[in-house]
Amino acid sequence: MRRSNNGRRPSSSRDNTSDWHITRPPGMSAAIWALYQACARGRLSRVRELLKKTPHHVNFQFAYRFPIHMAVLGGHTAVVQLLLEHGANPGLSNHLYDSWDRLLGYACEREFSQIEAVIRQTLQVHFNFNPDFELLRQAIAARSPRKIDSLLRRHPKLAQASDALGNNAVHWCVLTRQPEFIDRFARRGTSVVAERADGYTPILLAVTPALADLPTVAVLRSWGAPDNLTVAAATGDEVRVNEFLRQDRDAARRLDSARISPLARAARHGYVAIVRQLLKHGANPNIPQAAAPSGLALYEACRGNHLDVAQLLLQHGANPNAGVDSCECCLTIGSHYHGPLAEPIQNLLRQYGAYTPPYALSALEFRRALRNDSPVTRDEEFVDHLLANSGPKTWELYLDSRPGVTDRLENWSGAHVSSPALLRRLLARGLNPNRPNWLGRTNLHACAENGDRAGAAILLQAGADIHARDFEFQGTPLASAVRCPDANLRRPMVEFLLKRGAAPNLPGDQAWSTPLAWARKRGLQDIKTILLNHGAR
Repeated sequence: MRRSNNGRRPSSSRDNTSDWHITRPPGMSAAIWALYQACARGRLSRVRELLKKTPHHVNFQFAYRFPIHMAVLGGHTAVVQLLLEHGANPGLSNHLYDSWDRLLGYACEREFSQIEAVIRQTLQVHFNFNPDFELLRQAIAARSPRKIDSLLRRHPKLAQASDALGNNAVHWCVLTRQPEFIDRFARRGTSVVAERADGYTPILLAVTPALADLPTVAVLRSWGAPDNLTVAAATGDEVRVNEFLRQDRDAARRLDSARISPLARAARHGYVAIVRQLLKHGANPNIPQAAAPSGLALYEACRGNHLDVAQLLLQHGANPNAGVDSCECCLTIGSHYHGPLAEPIQNLLRQYGAYTPPYALSALEFRRALRNDSPVTRDEEFVDHLLANSGPKTWELYLDSRPGVTDRLENWSGAHVSSPALLRRLLARGLNPNRPNWLGRTNLHACAENGDRAGAAILLQAGADIHARDFEFQGTPLASAVRCPDANLRRPMVEFLLKRGAAPNLPGDQAWSTPLAWARKRGLQDIKTILLNHGAR
């Protein structure tokens, strides 16, 4: 679509999806990508058709984003409602990274008032969400019984309320390690068994390694929190584990409400006898779990540097290359926490086929992997990490040994190519300067956000669209430049793009995403002045 010189789109067109493009990411099937695209573009009938064929795709997760994220980011209220009716639950987002709270934030930031209302209503139904609960959370965090009691006298309903992630007051007592406050809330009717967005109840939080607190577990039990196989396995109670397994021989095969197995909970603490019993009763070390699609038990054993548990799990078929989203893998997590002491467990993993993942490779290891055609070179993220972490020698080797390199670059996720020489080589080998990633981000967006004028100049010379619009932020590279986190690079980048002809008022149909809007939100007075001087409004 052609734009007028002043940067405004023709008033006859109101389709806010016509100016951006998105590309299927590696590892995502065509069927799932069709659902993501339909949600992003607001194709209600197509979304309904796809969900009828494969209803479980409603909660497929890629890079923390679900189909409902695409609908919210695109501003499609009817699609958001349809997805919720089909069980969309962003609370399943790994580590709660992009959960209900962020969806609510996206709707507010973009001024999508109807979507905001739909999300708020859903949260109220599922979790009794109340925005005023933040006051109670602050009082709990302040460890102030006086503030808590005063607030509850004035607003008694907050005792049964929660935040946007489903945490109620008892959850927050556990999170802040204050079991002495649990009685105060339980007497007022706060649930001690409520599941928050990711399925964690207060007692499941209390037995996580980060919080592991037996006194808190005891208080919760006194108020009716259930004693179960998960709690017994996590606390090393062999007697209770055996009792639960006698009562229900399939219990070892199931995940708890937080989508974690009893096997993983026991492995984390090195309870080898419990691990052995659970395996004997059919526990699968590779069962997909929260943030761990290839299993969690071996990773937890390696994190704790429990060699005997790791050996037992590997003998039962545990995947030596299993990892946790954004939290390393079996081979690397041990050295992260235990340094050289992890070498025996790492040697054991390598005997079973473990290899170093691309994010942990040195430049020398990248070259060795390429020369030996290591399995890591076929990892979906190999190209991204090669771009980010290797030097020119490694890239020369990659380009020379992979004649189909352009096809591999189709897997690029939007990572910034910081080397001008490398960027020129890639463009010469066929890299499309305007090819977007799955959220519509182009190379020029990446350069702009990183303040990379040299890279931007190369891309523009190669034909990059200075007005390309991404999907996630609905903005141009100029808006990305305003968001550059480095104050020393931000202003020169903005001035460079304006000098090269960037229109300051795009997009014309999304006032929240213009460069000037971002400058105002970030309090960047100097950038605001520059934009106004170039005709921004």
